[in-house]
Amino acid sequence: MSLYGMDVESGRRLSDEFARSSNRLLDLSGNLTPIISNVEWRGEDGQRFTNDWMGYRRQLVAAAHALAAASEAVKRNVEEQATVSSSTSAGAGRSSGTSLLDRLFDSAADAAEDLWDSAGVVTSVLEDSALNAWHVVQDAMPGPLGNLMDAGENHASRFGDFVNMGWGWLATGEPPSVTELFSNGVLFLAATWNTAATAGSFGFLNPHLFDDGRPVAGEPIPVGVGNQDETDQNGRTVTPAPSSISAILAATDAAYSDPGMAGTPDTGIRITTVEKPGEPPAYIVSIPGTTRWLPDGAANPTDLTGNLELAGGNLSTAAEAVQLAMEKAGIPQDAPVMLSGHSQGGMIATALAADSGFTDRFNVTNVVTFGSPVDSTPIPPSIDVLALQHSGDPVPRVDLEDATVVPGVGVTASRDNNATVVTLPNPDIQPGIAGISYHDSYRYVASVAEQEAGGPIAQYSQQESTQQFLTSNASQVTSTVSNISRKQ
Repeated sequence: MSLYGMDVESGRRLSDEFARSSNRLLDLSGNLTPIISNVEWRGEDGQRFTNDWMGYRRQLVAAAHALAAASEAVKRNVEEQATVSSSTSAGAGRSSGTSLLDRLFDSAADAAEDLWDSAGVVTSVLEDSALNAWHVVQDAMPGPLGNLMDAGENHASRFGDFVNMGWGWLATGEPPSVTELFSNGVLFLAATWNTAATAGSFGFLNPHLFDDGRPVAGEPIPVGVGNQDETDQNGRTVTPAPSSISAILAATDAAYSDPGMAGTPDTGIRITTVEKPGEPPAYIVSIPGTTRWLPDGAANPTDLTGNLELAGGNLSTAAEAVQLAMEKAGIPQDAPVMLSGHSQGGMIATALAADSGFTDRFNVTNVVTFGSPVDSTPIPPSIDVLALQHSGDPVPRVDLEDATVVPGVGVTASRDNNATVVTLPNPDIQPGIAGISYHDSYRYVASVAEQEAGGPIAQYSQQESTQQFLTSNASQVTSTVSNISRKQ
């Protein structure tokens, strides 16, 4: 008797092989990046090779995503075949509950979805390849031509942000928020000015106003672990052992002391590794907030430009540099990761947690933010998020609680994630202008230390996902700091 349809067992084996191949590519990408980054190769050729590898890495990840999509498509067809076969063997002529026409429509819809996913992967690969080639040519050009290319690329990118907002509106039915429209509008106007000024000077002057450039990350530098009031042998404030939520905040606060030190001339993120006996290593990534306010496109990416990028719903250069730093630190793909950030650092943390490319590479289980506007970030519900804010701190409210102008309805406000939001009492200090003194990171450390014995903070710390990061034993903890910066 001839076979009509799929051999179910062969289909399952094919789906499993696609999945294994996808994981192998992701592992290869993650394992090679720190090795390549640690090769002692100084000069333009070494920098060009490293930049080229980042493009190839994205193509590897895109291919892995395509294989994963193929695995799911085959698995879905296997399940459909098994259902049809089961219904057929139950008795000829008996209806399986779904008409042939319905099954044909479902198969066509699934095929269209798979085709769309594959097209998206191919488009992403082509886009990354073209952008890498553009950057290689741009870096090789004389100053004026390079400036003109840079200004043109920045202008096109800012226009693309509006396209993405429009596409998101069509895909989800939710218009862009007021904050997103304002932020991307400012960035687009600045890019228009940059292009005009650069073209008017024949390429000899590029103001780089609100120009976010390209991400760069330095090598991880060991940092001591202990009491935050102490310094290590290199003069850095040590990283406290993550014994509690307030201690995790204190590690992020300690990162504010890194800018300007040897190895971290711009700004630094800290990566704390917790290795408990019998458990896999867990990683806490501590991201400080804004450390520079000028919008001139300088090397420090945690500036006003970075704030606007993130408020616009975009992945900022600082966020991309955090990912590069994590890859250089060699964080395994399946290791649990907690992202902790204050102010702009919290915006970076949630933007990365909401980015599927990032969460495909890193196993983000937890996010802790304090003093951050994160209402507009659509974080997957599988990630446990704790958002801490003083009642009088104005910064967490700059996203206007995701206020959105809905045509025909008016202004609506709602949060786009399932974060546990904890409003803390204000510190007993002078509030400063509009309450800005309540925003200081060390004030949050003290407030959380006072409140974490009970209530929602204690509940969050007792969750299984959170417990894997907590230990009071400093011998189980190591820490590093990595410079993150921007290249124009």
